[in-house]
Amino acid sequence: MRKLLSVFSLAVLVALSPVSLASWQAASEPVDKASAEMISVLGDGGLSAGDDVTPLMAEIERLLVPVVDFDYIAKRVMGKYYRKATTEQRAEFTGVFKNTLIRTYAKALVGFEITGYELLPEGRPSPKPNKQIVSVKVRSGGSATYKLDYYMLEQPEGWKLVNVHLDGINLRLNFKNQFASLVKKNRGDVGGVIANWKAQVETDVSK
Repeated sequence: MRKLLSVFSLAVLVALSPVSLASWQAASEPVDKASAEMISVLGDGGLSAGDDVTPLMAEIERLLVPVVDFDYIAKRVMGKYYRKATTEQRAEFTGVFKNTLIRTYAKALVGFEITGYELLPEGRPSPKPNKQIVSVKVRSGGSATYKLDYYMLEQPEGWKLVNVHLDGINLRLNFKNQFASLVKKNRGDVGGVIANWKAQVETDVSK
Protein backbone atom coordinates (compact mmCIF):
# COMPACT_ATOMS: atom_id res chain seq x y z
CA MET A 1 0.00 0.00 0.00
CA ARG A 2 2.83 2.37 0.93
CA LYS A 3 4.58 1.63 -2.37
CA LEU A 4 1.37 2.34 -4.27
CA LEU A 5 0.99 5.69 -2.52
CA SER A 6 4.60 6.58 -3.31
CA VAL A 7 4.09 5.80 -7.00
CA PHE A 8 0.88 7.84 -7.00
CA SER A 9 2.60 10.79 -5.30
CA LEU A 10 5.44 10.66 -7.82
CA ALA A 11 2.96 10.57 -10.71
CA VAL A 12 1.12 13.61 -9.34
CA LEU A 13 4.42 15.43 -8.86
CA VAL A 14 5.54 14.72 -12.41
CA ALA A 15 2.17 15.78 -13.78
CA LEU A 16 2.26 19.05 -11.85
CA SER A 17 5.90 19.91 -12.57
CA PRO A 18 5.41 21.69 -15.95
CA VAL A 19 2.53 23.69 -14.49
CA SER A 20 4.53 24.44 -11.36
CA LEU A 21 7.59 25.50 -13.36
CA ALA A 22 5.52 27.89 -15.47
CA SER A 23 3.97 29.33 -12.31
CA TRP A 24 7.38 29.62 -10.63
CA GLN A 25 8.77 31.45 -13.64
CA ALA A 26 5.82 33.87 -13.56
CA ALA A 27 6.26 34.38 -9.80
CA SER A 28 10.00 34.96 -10.17
CA GLU A 29 9.60 37.78 -12.70
CA PRO A 30 8.46 40.50 -10.23
CA VAL A 31 11.08 39.30 -7.72
CA ASP A 32 13.84 39.54 -10.32
CA LYS A 33 12.65 42.96 -11.51
CA ALA A 34 12.30 44.41 -7.99
CA SER A 35 15.69 42.97 -6.94
CA ALA A 36 17.45 44.55 -9.93
CA GLU A 37 15.81 47.92 -9.26
CA MET A 38 16.64 47.63 -5.55
CA ILE A 39 20.34 47.11 -6.32
CA SER A 40 20.23 50.18 -8.55
CA VAL A 41 18.62 52.25 -5.76
CA LEU A 42 21.18 51.04 -3.21
CA GLY A 43 23.93 52.04 -5.62
CA ASP A 44 22.74 55.63 -5.42
CA GLY A 45 24.92 56.86 -2.56
CA GLY A 46 22.90 60.05 -2.22
CA LEU A 47 19.85 58.13 -1.01
CA SER A 48 21.55 56.41 1.92
CA ALA A 49 24.12 59.00 2.92
CA GLY A 50 24.22 59.76 6.64
CA ASP A 51 21.70 58.47 9.20
CA ASP A 52 18.61 59.79 7.43
CA VAL A 53 17.08 56.89 5.51
CA THR A 54 13.95 58.85 4.54
CA PRO A 55 14.91 59.29 0.84
CA LEU A 56 15.90 55.62 0.62
CA MET A 57 12.65 54.56 2.26
CA ALA A 58 10.67 56.57 -0.28
CA GLU A 59 12.39 54.77 -3.14
CA ILE A 60 11.99 51.36 -1.52
CA GLU A 61 8.30 52.05 -0.93
CA ARG A 62 7.92 52.92 -4.62
CA LEU A 63 9.43 49.54 -5.53
CA LEU A 64 7.63 47.42 -2.93
CA VAL A 65 4.06 48.74 -3.15
CA PRO A 66 3.28 47.06 -6.52
CA VAL A 67 4.80 43.75 -5.38
CA VAL A 68 3.86 43.33 -1.69
CA ASP A 69 0.36 42.45 -0.46
CA PHE A 70 0.45 44.52 2.74
CA ASP A 71 -3.23 43.78 3.56
CA TYR A 72 -2.62 40.03 3.41
CA ILE A 73 0.50 40.16 5.58
CA ALA A 74 -0.96 42.56 8.15
CA LYS A 75 -4.01 40.32 8.58
CA ARG A 76 -1.83 37.31 9.35
CA VAL A 77 0.43 39.28 11.66
CA MET A 78 -2.67 40.20 13.69
CA GLY A 79 -3.59 36.51 13.70
CA LYS A 80 -6.54 35.60 15.90
CA TYR A 81 -6.85 39.21 17.01
CA TYR A 82 -7.87 40.27 13.50
CA ARG A 83 -11.45 39.13 14.21
CA LYS A 84 -11.58 41.15 17.40
CA ALA A 85 -10.37 44.33 15.73
CA THR A 86 -12.72 46.89 14.23
CA THR A 87 -12.64 47.73 10.54
CA GLU A 88 -10.89 50.99 11.40
CA GLN A 89 -8.28 49.22 13.54
CA ARG A 90 -7.56 46.71 10.78
CA ALA A 91 -7.05 49.50 8.24
CA GLU A 92 -4.89 51.47 10.67
CA PHE A 93 -2.67 48.49 11.43
CA THR A 94 -2.21 47.75 7.73
CA GLY A 95 -0.85 51.27 7.26
CA VAL A 96 1.32 51.05 10.37
CA PHE A 97 2.65 47.65 9.39
CA LYS A 98 3.41 48.86 5.87
CA ASN A 99 5.68 51.57 7.31
CA THR A 100 7.23 49.02 9.68
CA LEU A 101 8.03 46.60 6.88
CA ILE A 102 9.47 49.25 4.57
CA ARG A 103 11.65 50.71 7.32
CA THR A 104 12.83 47.26 8.46
CA TYR A 105 13.69 46.30 4.89
CA ALA A 106 15.51 49.60 4.20
CA LYS A 107 17.62 49.36 7.35
CA ALA A 108 18.47 45.71 6.64
CA LEU A 109 19.57 46.46 3.08
CA VAL A 110 21.76 49.35 4.20
CA GLY A 111 23.14 47.36 7.14
CA PHE A 112 24.06 44.37 4.98
CA GLU A 113 25.59 46.62 2.28
CA ILE A 114 23.98 44.60 -0.49
CA THR A 115 25.92 44.82 -3.75
CA GLY A 116 24.40 42.12 -5.96
CA TYR A 117 21.99 39.24 -6.17
CA GLU A 118 21.45 35.91 -7.88
CA LEU A 119 18.07 34.37 -8.61
CA LEU A 120 18.34 30.71 -7.55
CA PRO A 121 16.77 27.88 -9.61
CA GLU A 122 13.38 26.54 -8.64
CA GLY A 123 13.50 24.22 -5.65
CA ARG A 124 11.02 21.45 -4.96
CA PRO A 125 7.97 22.01 -7.19
CA SER A 126 5.08 23.58 -5.31
CA PRO A 127 2.00 21.32 -4.98
CA LYS A 128 -0.10 24.48 -5.36
CA PRO A 129 0.75 26.35 -8.56
CA ASN A 130 -0.72 29.60 -7.17
CA LYS A 131 1.82 29.52 -4.33
CA GLN A 132 5.52 29.68 -5.12
CA ILE A 133 8.79 30.23 -3.28
CA VAL A 134 11.38 32.29 -5.13
CA SER A 135 14.85 32.18 -3.57
CA VAL A 136 17.48 34.87 -4.05
CA LYS A 137 21.09 34.89 -2.86
CA VAL A 138 22.33 38.40 -2.15
CA ARG A 139 25.96 39.48 -1.78
CA SER A 140 27.12 42.02 0.75
CA GLY A 141 29.98 44.50 0.47
CA GLY A 142 32.14 41.93 2.26
CA SER A 143 32.29 38.27 1.35
CA ALA A 144 29.07 37.33 3.14
CA THR A 145 26.02 36.07 1.30
CA TYR A 146 22.43 35.85 2.51
CA LYS A 147 19.53 33.78 1.27
CA LEU A 148 16.11 35.34 0.92
CA ASP A 149 13.08 33.13 0.32
CA TYR A 150 10.20 35.13 -1.12
CA TYR A 151 6.77 33.53 -0.66
CA MET A 152 4.64 34.55 -3.61
CA LEU A 153 0.87 34.21 -3.99
CA GLU A 154 -0.97 34.61 -7.28
CA GLN A 155 -3.69 37.23 -6.91
CA PRO A 156 -6.16 38.55 -9.53
CA GLU A 157 -3.88 41.55 -10.06
CA GLY A 158 -0.72 39.43 -10.35
CA TRP A 159 1.90 37.74 -8.16
CA LYS A 160 2.30 39.31 -4.72
CA LEU A 161 4.81 38.85 -1.94
CA VAL A 162 3.16 37.54 1.26
CA ASN A 163 6.15 36.50 3.40
CA VAL A 164 9.95 36.53 3.52
CA HIS A 165 12.42 34.18 5.14
CA LEU A 166 15.84 35.73 5.70
CA ASP A 167 18.47 33.02 6.17
CA GLY A 168 15.72 30.79 7.58
CA ILE A 169 14.15 33.47 9.80
CA ASN A 170 10.41 33.79 9.14
CA LEU A 171 9.84 37.56 9.26
CA ARG A 172 6.02 37.37 9.18
CA LEU A 173 5.99 34.88 12.04
CA ASN A 174 8.37 37.08 14.03
CA PHE A 175 6.04 40.06 13.65
CA LYS A 176 3.02 37.86 14.50
CA ASN A 177 4.65 36.66 17.71
CA GLN A 178 5.54 40.24 18.56
CA PHE A 179 1.96 41.40 18.02
CA ALA A 180 0.49 38.54 20.10
CA SER A 181 2.94 39.20 22.92
CA LEU A 182 2.02 42.89 23.01
CA VAL A 183 -1.73 42.14 23.06
CA LYS A 184 -1.21 39.76 25.96
CA LYS A 185 0.88 42.34 27.80
CA ASN A 186 -1.85 44.95 27.19
CA ARG A 187 -4.55 42.57 28.44
CA GLY A 188 -6.28 42.18 25.10
CA ASP A 189 -6.32 45.85 24.16
CA VAL A 190 -5.79 45.53 20.39
CA GLY A 191 -6.41 49.24 19.80
CA GLY A 192 -3.81 50.16 22.42
CA VAL A 193 -1.24 47.86 20.82
CA ILE A 194 -1.81 49.40 17.39
CA ALA A 195 -1.51 52.93 18.82
CA ASN A 196 1.74 52.07 20.61
CA TRP A 197 3.11 50.29 17.54
CA LYS A 198 2.30 53.36 15.43
CA ALA A 199 3.95 55.71 17.92
CA GLN A 200 7.08 53.54 17.95
CA VAL A 201 7.31 53.55 14.14
CA GLU A 202 6.85 57.33 14.00
CA THR A 203 9.56 57.76 16.64
CA ASP A 204 11.94 55.55 14.66
CA VAL A 205 11.22 57.42 11.43
CA SER A 206 11.90 60.78 13.04
CA LYS A 207 15.37 59.66 14.19
